Amino acid sequence: MGLLIIINSCKKEEEIVITYGTVNDIDGNAYKTITIGTQTWMAENLKVTHYANGETIPNITDNSDRTSQSTGAYCWYNNDITNKDVYGSLYNYFAVVDNRKLCPTGWHVPTDAEWSALTTYLGG
Repeated sequence: MGLLIIINSCKKEEEIVITYGTVNDIDGNAYKTITIGTQTWMAENLKVTHYANGETIPNITDNSDRTSQSTGAYCWYNNDITNKDVYGSLYNYFAVVDNRKLCPTGWHVPTDAEWSALTTYLGG
């Protein structure tokens, strides 16, 4: 099912059709995906607690411990798991760049070039 929206960009007003799909992570969380132009994005924040190879990502709740980490870690917003579905997980840099991968199979953290392509497509 697609959603038709009107984008009023700096360049011109145009119709853009956005379609939705789904993807699941290794923990079984299901995420909506959205296709904008030629790119497909996750429409929800990642909330996985295991790397793609099944290894656990440490949950670090102490702020001083989190900032001193040199390995991957995550926490929930306000260290409250009830925020999981609203905000997803908050990952440190090391979790994002870890070679065990955070994203579901076939997905990756967007590059600056991919963000720029999205911005350009949307008229920004």
